[in-house]
Amino acid sequence: MGQEMECMCLECGTYVHISMESTSLEEDIVAHRKVVDNSFCTECGGPLMLIGKAGDEPH
Repeated sequence: MGQEMECMCLECGTYVHISMESTSLEEDIVAHRKVVDNSFCTECGGPLMLIGKAGDEPH
């Protein structure tokens, strides 16, 4: 079983877990956030922002 990353939809705020193996990131220099560029929200289809590893406490 691979590691999962927790992401948040930038449009509707839904949290989504995706596999690390399928994650491709693009860094938004202006907002200093990492955006997933090959997976989208399962609820609305919006872009996902990387939060961290699934299950980890945020810093």
